[in-house]
Amino acid sequence: MNIIKPIHESKKHGKDDFSYSVYHSIIPCWLKNFPFHWHDEVEITYMQEGVALFTVRNRKLLVSEGDILIANCRYPHSVEQYGESRADFFSILFNPDILKEQILDDENIKKIENISEGKLIFPELLKKDTPVNRKLTPFIVELIKYRKKSYTDFQMGVIGCLYLIFQTLGEHSLKDDKTVSEYRADFSKIKPAINAVINHYEQKITVEDAASECCLSESHFMKIFKKTTGKSFNEFLIGHRLNKASQMLKDTDDRVVDIANSCGFYNQSYFTRMFLRHYSVTPSEYRKINSAKRE
Repeated sequence: MNIIKPIHESKKHGKDDFSYSVYHSIIPCWLKNFPFHWHDEVEITYMQEGVALFTVRNRKLLVSEGDILIANCRYPHSVEQYGESRADFFSILFNPDILKEQILDDENIKKIENISEGKLIFPELLKKDTPVNRKLTPFIVELIKYRKKSYTDFQMGVIGCLYLIFQTLGEHSLKDDKTVSEYRADFSKIKPAINAVINHYEQKITVEDAASECCLSESHFMKIFKKTTGKSFNEFLIGHRLNKASQMLKDTDDRVVDIANSCGFYNQSYFTRMFLRHYSVTPSEYRKINSAKRE
């Protein structure tokens, strides 16, 4: 396996000069899960309806209607369907640096930098009807309401709401603690393996390959990977491949067998079996359902 220099998720959120985006997701209609990933932005998720199971770092968090979930900068996280439940939620992603240019006070600039660097962290789950949730919800709802005007008529509104969100969360932020530090240390050890999956999922990647990339023994690697992500390495690899395959089924007219091969599944029956287990429909049925939605 030829591994290039590892990088974290590189998808650009928003514009070059305004790193801010709002995404709408419905489980299981639009997706059944979104695999473990991380980025430089803070991600604030507001559960509009239903319930879903999120993982932030190695914590499983059940997020229900009205709850607010926060993934701090560079915190690995994922989401999946909870049983047969439906979930309708919005995710607001923004780089804290977009606020620095508007702040003149050195103390507040330092706070923004501490958040970006992970020296100050926000609580990960804010349940409905808690004081901080009630204070934040109006700002989040405003950002969702005007999300289609984020880069035009409502750009100043975005900055204003983010300031108020930061002000509120800043009152409840936590200093980096031993638990977080230990998690980051463990994550840094397995990060080359995660990057190998993200960059080379179409290739054959064994546990031995991944452990070697991390300079760890197989047993130690598997233990840390499971502890850090909540999944075995093979579960993570298959989940990422299936996510890529589902995207191609929605976005291209390529043959199912070609999609399977391009995503690292060289056995068609195995691919169909894994896809059915993951999405509760076959690849062809999944394509048909999503084609109907586009029409």
